[in-house]
Amino acid sequence: MKSVLTLEYELGEGFLGPYLSGLREGRAVAGRCMSCRRTTLPPEATCPCGAADFSQFTLPGTATVLWRTTGSDGDVALVRFDGSDTASLARLDGFAGQTKDPVRGRIVAARDAALVIVPQVAP
Repeated sequence: MKSVLTLEYELGEGFLGPYLSGLREGRAVAGRCMSCRRTTLPPEATCPCGAADFSQFTLPGTATVLWRTTGSDGDVALVRFDGSDTASLARLDGFAGQTKDPVRGRIVAARDAALVIVPQVAP
């Protein structure tokens, strides 16, 4: 005899909650190790220095595209946000035809809590 068991549960966002909320609102919420001052986006639970004491804060939201590619689902890139010591994987929106290097972008809100950047408009 075969039985079907249905489970309903909710998985919390944990320490990534502020980061994910920030993505939904178009903010780049990073983590900074209080021991070595390394800044990461997305935030990390433990730093390579061994510390687990992080503070979270919002970066300016601008980034440099380090590497990008086009796939069947659109453009993706490795980007480094201003103020971060690490690179992040981001979805690109509106970068078609951008050819100059380095390409600059800024974060925008995404309902699905994805890291999305659009071209930065020159001041």
